[in-house]
Amino acid sequence: MQKTISIIIPVYNVKAYLSDCLDSILNQSQPFDEIIVVNDGSTDGSELLCREYQRTHPEIILIEQENKGLSEARNSGMRRASGDYIVFVDADDWVSGKMSETIKNIAADSNVDVLYYASEIVKETPVKISGEGYARDAETANVVLNGFDSLKKLFPNGYQMSACMAAYRRSFLEGAGIDFIKDILYEDRFFSLRVITEAEKVVYITDKLYIRRFRASSIIMSPASRKKIRDVMFGHQREWEYIRNNEKWKKEKRLTQYYALCAAIMAYQEDVSSEETWEQREEYLTAFFEEWLDYFAIDSMGVNELCELLLMVKRAAESGQRELIDLFEVYGGIRPYQEQIRNILLEKYKEKLIEIPFGEKKRIGIYGAGAHTESLFRLYQNLIGEIVADISLIVSDEKDVDPDNSIAMEALNAVLDNRDIYIISSKVYQEEMCQNLRKRMVPEQKISRLYGKNDAVDCVMIDKALFE
Repeated sequence: MQKTISIIIPVYNVKAYLSDCLDSILNQSQPFDEIIVVNDGSTDGSELLCREYQRTHPEIILIEQENKGLSEARNSGMRRASGDYIVFVDADDWVSGKMSETIKNIAADSNVDVLYYASEIVKETPVKISGEGYARDAETANVVLNGFDSLKKLFPNGYQMSACMAAYRRSFLEGAGIDFIKDILYEDRFFSLRVITEAEKVVYITDKLYIRRFRASSIIMSPASRKKIRDVMFGHQREWEYIRNNEKWKKEKRLTQYYALCAAIMAYQEDVSSEETWEQREEYLTAFFEEWLDYFAIDSMGVNELCELLLMVKRAAESGQRELIDLFEVYGGIRPYQEQIRNILLEKYKEKLIEIPFGEKKRIGIYGAGAHTESLFRLYQNLIGEIVADISLIVSDEKDVDPDNSIAMEALNAVLDNRDIYIISSKVYQEEMCQNLRKRMVPEQKISRLYGKNDAVDCVMIDKALFE
């Protein structure tokens, strides 16, 4: 049975990008059934453009309200929506011309609560983000799954928290009482957490139906601020309360630990906090350990969780905050607790490093010549021993070749499959780099990835946790 779709576009001061967005929505191979534009108190001319589009396209429903923020703009659209499915689009992004048709075709056959799709990314400003983070896992594609079961398979790298990368059955959202937390940034997180936990039927597709624009003036690219880190803490506390009390999460202790630790990294991202927000960072640290310290079972943790926890404990020790440090007294003090985690991490990471054939007389090409490769060498030498392999470094751009480097370097376009093995040192760009090597006719069996699908930490983080 054919399904109807309501598409919701919150608009606030994005005049330069709004036409791209609305034109992509209006020019579909199959039309959307309801186009809801929410003008959230724009003052840059976006409001006039919204009215002009409504005048020339009567199918557009225009909601005008005073500025209440993205969450309330989306919530206003949800209250007005009448379609079987709801789709969200940010007004500085745009969508594939086949978005509506694709969603309708799949929803008609599967009647899922959520249809997750992939996104293409367009960078208008330098940002260390790979398209891999906005893809969907091919192995779980086109199969109807339980939402929480799919999270267990995909977390962390295959789990994308953007509310704009899915179509949601409206009756599911309304029945579960799921909407967006008002007046905070990063509003997608709690919404997405509840959706994937509570959805009974979801399906993932690899089609890139959404196009995400990274621009200098967007929220994610704006400088760190006290509001950002306070919103992170408020949002995380809502998440902590939810997962600690949800029956599904209670049965998955390791996933729960991992989720909390991965989330905590946000408080230390450059775009969230800085030296000027140290008071709020320490407030977050205290709240984090008050909530989680007695929950963590370090003996059952893997490398990823141990690394993230060790970094958090080191930050707590460096803070000098008595209230925070006293929380660790039940474990014999913060330094002994820190050393215990470090020793477990050392042993577990050795098991991974020993598989890298640096101790053999092989010809090895390391794709990458930056901080990740330096950390990889340092970790191996500190934990395993001398590097005896014949190593050369590969860089993507010929201008990055340094003839004075102590290790031989070559540009990607000069690679001739003359190595026994090629190791990708980057986590973020791992798949892109693999594809680059394949284009140079390097056989798949010679390409070695350092990171698995569920790895959240990289060599730099491990190096920092263990040796800084």
